[in-house]
Order: sequence, then C-alpha cells, then structure tokens
Amino acid sequence: MSIGTVDLRALGTRLADRARAGRSEADVQSDIRTLLLAGGLDLNDDDLLVPQLEAPSGEQRRIDIELGFTVIETKRSLLAAGARQKAEPQLAGYLHQRQNETGQRYVGILTDGADWLLFFLASDGALREVSSFRLRTPELDIDGLRIWLEGVLATAQVISPSPLEIARRLGAQSPSHELDLAELEALWASCRDRPSVQLKRQLWARLLTAALGTKFEDEDRLFIEHTYLVVTAELVAHAVVGFDVAAPSHSPAALLAGRLFGDAQIGGVVEEDFFDWIIEAPHGPAFVRTLARRLARFDWGGVEHDVLKVLYESVIEARQRHRLGEYYTPDWLAERVVAEAVTDPLAERVLDPACGSGTFVFHAVRRYLAAAEAQGISPGTAVVEAAQQIVGVDLHPVAVTLARVTFLLALGTARLAEPDRGPFTVPIYLGDSLLWQHGDAVHPRRRNRIDDRRRRAISPRAALPGACAR
Repeated sequence: MSIGTVDLRALGTRLADRARAGRSEADVQSDIRTLLLAGGLDLNDDDLLVPQLEAPSGEQRRIDIELGFTVIETKRSLLAAGARQKAEPQLAGYLHQRQNETGQRYVGILTDGADWLLFFLASDGALREVSSFRLRTPELDIDGLRIWLEGVLATAQVISPSPLEIARRLGAQSPSHELDLAELEALWASCRDRPSVQLKRQLWARLLTAALGTKFEDEDRLFIEHTYLVVTAELVAHAVVGFDVAAPSHSPAALLAGRLFGDAQIGGVVEEDFFDWIIEAPHGPAFVRTLARRLARFDWGGVEHDVLKVLYESVIEARQRHRLGEYYTPDWLAERVVAEAVTDPLAERVLDPACGSGTFVFHAVRRYLAAAEAQGISPGTAVVEAAQQIVGVDLHPVAVTLARVTFLLALGTARLAEPDRGPFTVPIYLGDSLLWQHGDAVHPRRRNRIDDRRRRAISPRAALPGACAR
C-alpha cells in the first residue's frame, strides 16, 4: 500500500523491525514523522511541532513530536533494559508542563515504531496507560495502526456518522473511548465523595431501579459509562442544531445544561441532570472540551440510522445488556414496521410507549417528513408538525436522552435551520407508560395485560413499535 510517493508497507516494516542493524532513535523519529504526514491523517509539516520546554533547572528539554494536544516520545527500542522506566517519567513531565501552560488536556504516546503506548495524566499526577497497538511482521497491520492513530489524534474532518464509523472512532474498542473512560474514572474518583455528587449518583440509581427492577446492579462502572453516553449525546444534540460545540465561547457548563437551545427555540432536549456531576470535578470542564472537539469532526446533518443505539451497544457490553433485558431493534426492521403500521403519516399520530434510544421514532419522523415534502409542506413547518405528531416515552433516563437527540437527528440540521421553522419541544418524555411501578394497585385482569406488555417489551423477537427498541 502506498499513499503519494510513500510505500507505507515498507515504512511499516522498518518501524516494526527493532533488530534492524544500524537503527537509531533518529531513524525511528524520522519514519514516524513520515507516517504521520503520508498516512492519510490530514496532517502537514506545520502540524508537527518540536517545542523546547524549560526545565526547573534551566535546562532545555525537547519534545520529539507534538501535534494538537498529543505529545509523542520516540525511542529506538522499548525492549531495551530500563527503556520504559526512563521514558515514562520523561513523558509525564512533558504532559504536566504542557497542561499547566495551556490549560488543555494532553495525552502522550510512547513508541519505538513497533509498540505504541497511549497514556494520560491521572489527577494524582501519575502516568496511566490506557491503550496500545503493536505493529508486527509478517502480518504488518499498517491500516490498523493508522486507524489507531487517528482515534488518538482526531485529525479527520467531516466524517460521515455511519454505524461503522461511530463504532470504530467512538466505540468501546477505539483508543479514544479507552482514553475517555479512563479519564472519566479518574474524574469520578476525584469528586465522588462530594455530597452533591453523591446525591446525583443516588438519583440515578433510584431511576434505574425503577426502570430495570431487581436485575439492576448499582455499580460505579455503569454510572460512568452512562455519563459518557449522555454527555456525548448532549454534545451531539448541539452540533445537530448547528452550534459549534468546540467553540471556546461555549462553556462546558452551559453545554451540559442546554442553555443554548433557548436561542434556537427548541425545548426538551438537554437539561441539567445527574450526569453533569462531571462539571464539579477539577478537570471535568477540560474533559468536556476535548470530547466536544472530537465530536465536532462528524457531519451530524447527514445521519440515516439510529447511530446512538450503535454507540450504546458498543459501550455497554453484551452481557450487561442481556442481563438487564435491553434489546435493540435493527434499523431495517424498525423502518419496515413503521412503513406497514403508519399508512397515513400526515393524519395519524404515533406513540412509542417504550421508545428506548428512539429507533422507531427516527423512522416515524423520516416517514412523516417524506410525506410532508410530497404534499408541498415547507421543511420548517414540517419540523414543528412532526413534533406534534410523533411521541416517545421511556422509563430509562439514558434512553430518553438518546431518543431526544435521535429525534433531532431524524429532523436533520438543514430543516432545523429553516427560517420559517417555529418553536417546538422534542416530544420524548421520561415516564412509566407501562405502569411498571403500579402493578400492585391495578385490577388483576388489567395487571395480566400489563405483565404481557412487559414481556413483549423485552422480547428480541417482537416486531411492534417500541417493543424491542430499548
């Protein structure tokens, strides 16, 4: 494989061969710079800095490569005796100094061309490894390395948010997600004992117990994963409406409170909730800004699927979802069911009583918009009317947030920006439409019907709107 005039396979072979005669640290650094520039990462010479740092002793220290908010330290071989033990404190010093100078979160890569190790600074100043990639011969997965690097560097722009790209760049197996989750765990450890944070954690557990019953296990890990999902969805919501979430003028606190949506005359999207505990952590706002920069690279105006469902399935492991009875309907099935069930989109109102992440809602909105366009209804008017015709309800607080953003994704950025579009509220509500919490007070015959609805609501074979969208 070659890009331009660079043979990437030959380059990768050199990087992977630590035993090559005459190999020097300068050779490794030169080959890594070539990979960064010619590897399809949208970088040029001006992006690769070699800054000098002033040490406390007055000595000048040189960072091998700095680009964006990433520091890369290169070595001839990390297998040499004491190589890592010497390099890691050096990298930690670079990260600490750059973060103090800029107020931004930095991450570090330590590499000899064959092993690539990703680190971040924990709140206690310790260097923590969160992801790695090994370039081997003869397999030589140079494409895998390029994908790993892009996940760390976040250099690509205008990315199509297809299910594949969402899973690859934001999902649980991506280095960016491993980094985000590790930092969220550190942020949680730094503020978990605050009374206000403890209260938010308790409210989350109470709602999840109501939504999931005895299968719910009150675990920090799940709370942190839900925080990641909700903060991600809330930032995506801003981007869909047309706000530049990476703009310094938008404070992380304002973004997580949804204050900008008032200017856009849209209600019911982002509100203050128990997941904004992250703002109370010492480095929480910096984390939100970093995540916002990564999400701003996607073209959220061109979504054709319930992509937040894809992210949820990637982040929450299958064993956990199975234990909690959470099943997600494929988009193709949801689209087909909506097409058969909603025969007159402009006249019929649609309710999904257990909407989950909003898969059925997404396709119901798209079906309504297509019918409105065929009837000559203006896009701005169609947006407001769709919000009056299609409603979703769910008892799971994370699902409700995802479904609200999915509703906006179905409307699309272009329609939301129409000058004739009036004010509206996203009609996705947190509620117990299946009377999950009121079974004991219901007449026995009706209770049997409710129990039957519950069983169908968690059945992966069900094909009714809302039944398996959770």
